[in-house]
Amino acid sequence: MSIEAWRSALTGIQRVIRILLADAPRVRLEGDPQAIGLAAYTSGVGPLLGLWLEQGRLQTSPAIAVTLARHLAHNRLRASSMTQTAVEIVGRLSDQGVQALVLKGAHTGWSYFPEPGARPASDIDLLVAAEDVSKAEAAMEGYGLSFMGRSQWESCWSPSASEQTPRSLTYVHAEDPWSIDLHSSLNISAGWGTPLAGLDLIHPMASGGRWLADPRASVLDQPLLLLHLATHAGAGWQNLTLLRQVELVLVIRQDLAAGKLSWDAFVDIGAKTGAIGYAYPALRVAESLAPATVPKEILELCAARAPWAVRSALKQLTPATAQRIDRNSMAEHFMWAVGWRGRLRLLARDLFPADRSWPEFRRIYEERAWRLIRGRVSQ
Repeated sequence: MSIEAWRSALTGIQRVIRILLADAPRVRLEGDPQAIGLAAYTSGVGPLLGLWLEQGRLQTSPAIAVTLARHLAHNRLRASSMTQTAVEIVGRLSDQGVQALVLKGAHTGWSYFPEPGARPASDIDLLVAAEDVSKAEAAMEGYGLSFMGRSQWESCWSPSASEQTPRSLTYVHAEDPWSIDLHSSLNISAGWGTPLAGLDLIHPMASGGRWLADPRASVLDQPLLLLHLATHAGAGWQNLTLLRQVELVLVIRQDLAAGKLSWDAFVDIGAKTGAIGYAYPALRVAESLAPATVPKEILELCAARAPWAVRSALKQLTPATAQRIDRNSMAEHFMWAVGWRGRLRLLARDLFPADRSWPEFRRIYEERAWRLIRGRVSQ
């Protein structure tokens, strides 16, 4: 399959999503079945397209229908299994006196998508208070999970005997590997030398919303929920999938209608936390996907807090092309860096990544030097 066929399929899927989000009763999806299947997988919307097909809102060829039905069937099984795991872990944490807050897809799949099986996820994201991290990690070990690594604000855990290689590269398989990302902070940054989105300033653990799958766990309240989703998607464009754009549209529409979301409050905490610039790319492409979702004045306020390099790069993107699968251009890699000092700090981090042996350093130097020569940087 050619890159052009995959891109054409992404564009076709974008068109279908835009029409259905505009409340059209039905629309037809045409294209090469293999390309459609792969594009549905990389964009994350395969299960949702499969559900729309099942509901009669999406029409297509028999071959594409089989492909999308497979996406939905497998993710329904996977979502059910991951939810059961999450409920069990929430219970163990609760027994240890640790309050867990469910983040991202494990929350939105239950609260905003037509059903949890329509929202694929590679992991289960849980937030705990920083002072509870030791007890929470002990609970992970007690559940039989293996420690896989740690970054600044989270640790990663996976089943000890699980296979880490995906069962399929064309759809989310029911038995694909999964992990638990145990967060100790809601803060987000695009890397060294870039601004900090200090979401912890809004005290996320004080949120009063309850997780629909298990009320022992909490979920983020608005407007922090929208700010977190948009900041996470906008700070790293590898996260800016069609799925996350649809997610933003669904969250905004539902909570505005319910009176839970205020744009004034969103702007207020966005400015307070320094996250509003990071949120801009995701809100902009979501508005492009579903016009009249984000008010023009809100986009303008967010854009004013985003670096010029970010605003410039966004002009070239569409909802279908926003996600970066493997690498960014040099300009995109440094677009969030603050001044030359920030660029130098980010470059230093590229050249000297943490927790690497000297043989690994040598290999990394050779690879990254070649990327610098070509003007590309791996994401």
